[in-house]
Amino acid sequence: MEAIIGRYRAQVQEQGVTLRHISGIAFDISAQEALGLLDLLSAYRETLQQIQEQQAQGPTDSSSDPDASL
Repeated sequence: MEAIIGRYRAQVQEQGVTLRHISGIAFDISAQEALGLLDLLSAYRETLQQIQEQQAQGPTDSSSDPDASL
């Protein structure tokens, strides 16, 4: 099975998942690692959705954000 996720092509294979960036960099992820990543993304789903919504709204005034200069 294959899917395109943004700039990555994801391929589910017998041993796990391969993520390949359009630049050619590839990550071979074992089934155990893929499930661990899925757990992580599931745990932070709401946070990631909030980040996505903030990015869609465009730049905001970061003058009150102490980490903005990092």
